[in-house]
Amino acid sequence: MQEMFKRQLESFLERYPKIFFCHVPKCAGVSLSNAIYRAIYPVFLKATRYSGHISLPGSRQCESLLGINMMTAREAQLIFQLSNHNQLFTTGHCVARPEVVSEFYKDWHFLTILRNPVDRFISEYVYNRFKASEWQKDDREIEAYLASEKAIHSALTYARYFSGIQDVKDILAAPEEAIARSVANLRRFSVVGTLDKMAKWEADFNQRFNASLQIGSKNASPNRRALASITDDKKLMESITALSQIDTAIYEQVSAW
Repeated sequence: MQEMFKRQLESFLERYPKIFFCHVPKCAGVSLSNAIYRAIYPVFLKATRYSGHISLPGSRQCESLLGINMMTAREAQLIFQLSNHNQLFTTGHCVARPEVVSEFYKDWHFLTILRNPVDRFISEYVYNRFKASEWQKDDREIEAYLASEKAIHSALTYARYFSGIQDVKDILAAPEEAIARSVANLRRFSVVGTLDKMAKWEADFNQRFNASLQIGSKNASPNRRALASITDDKKLMESITALSQIDTAIYEQVSAW
């Protein structure tokens, strides 16, 4: 009897595709991950072990208790989920390095969406400065922030997420390699595109999965006035654009697909 139920469950789960949505910060990921789930899976599966996410609190505890880098802890969690025969869906702020994508992309659909890097950088700064939560909150004025290591780390988000090169110094030392590795990796994704061409992303998704998306809006900027004060300042925009050159090169190649 138990074996019969097991076979029936496996047969049921095989109806659905396996999806990892790589949620790049400040790229409409919350809205998209929710929409993807609603479009593909039955609601009740969200309360089961077959649907998961990369745990932020868990990765923070790994860093605190074991001295493990938070992103490394998330990558380990991702690999456990991708290795689970019955896992169907997972998402989260977790890098998708080429070695991991190459290992699993034949069984899993890797999905992501990118935003103009300058817009993404500004949005992340404003969000972290003015949000209510203390997690990653940064009270520095934009001029001081731009001179920080944190700003460089933010400006290289796409390179860090997709090239497999985690150290920003290594990315800056070999920018063309980081760009090429990121783009080659993203070509293995089942659906990838840019936020300014959302209609194309939706069409690609719908064609791939024979589905229909209904996208909401989450995590809007907590201070639109601060956002405008940056975008209206020519010098600040020039500095942010210069910092974002590597991510922009990745973004432009993806946008051209």
